[in-house]
Amino acid sequence: MEENKALGKFVWHDLMTLDPARARQFYADLFGWTYNEVDMGGSKYPMIHAAGEDHGGVNNLDAAAGLPSHWICYVTVDDVDAAAAKAGELGGRVAEKPMDIPGVGRFAVIVSPTGAALSAYKPNEWRGEGYEGPGRPGTFVWHELLALDPEGEGRFFDEVFGWNVVEQMTGPYGPYFLFKRRDRPDKDAAGMLKKPDGSGPSVWFPYIGVEDVDATAARLETLGGKTWVKPTDIPEVGRFAVVGDPTGAMFGIYRSLR
Repeated sequence: MEENKALGKFVWHDLMTLDPARARQFYADLFGWTYNEVDMGGSKYPMIHAAGEDHGGVNNLDAAAGLPSHWICYVTVDDVDAAAAKAGELGGRVAEKPMDIPGVGRFAVIVSPTGAALSAYKPNEWRGEGYEGPGRPGTFVWHELLALDPEGEGRFFDEVFGWNVVEQMTGPYGPYFLFKRRDRPDKDAAGMLKKPDGSGPSVWFPYIGVEDVDATAARLETLGGKTWVKPTDIPEVGRFAVVGDPTGAMFGIYRSLR
């Protein structure tokens, strides 16, 4: 149904992890996640279940690939193949060529020239694609790009995913930018700031909503996780921390004041 089309929206999250069993237990203990296992034709795909909905899945990452554990987030597009082609034209690359998920949709993994990866996704049938209300604890509430080159990354993701980039404010880490959806200018798709240490590739990661950022960060460390950015206030907006799970995947935790 075309009237339910939602473009440029984050709708799914896959954890690519070197230790799925440990990761699943960690997130279950920290956020109360449960997992619905789906048969994917010879293998089981554990779907992350929270607040009455499925939000993503957990995948085994082969150590031979030479990649660290990480989150890969899925963003809706009108044409997956066109998004992949545009990424190539702009100097990016396609890490996973466009392919169908039988009975679900079509996707491709796109990597920017400085290494930030997102998955372009189109469902077989548009259903509004995801929750639009206030953030709920244990669910994905925000997405952020740490960019080596914010100007270049902004142009790249603007053209591939159909966003508009707007400078929002300047904070302790420099200017903060918002990616706004063109189909819903009132909706912010994600945020971006310059990578503070300027090392390694650019990286996308999700934020998960919590009731208490400080308590969650403290509990996370008892469960084997790591804090990269300690709990910090965003005046009149909320409180956040940037953390990692025991297998090395980075994510954020966030509590909104709004």
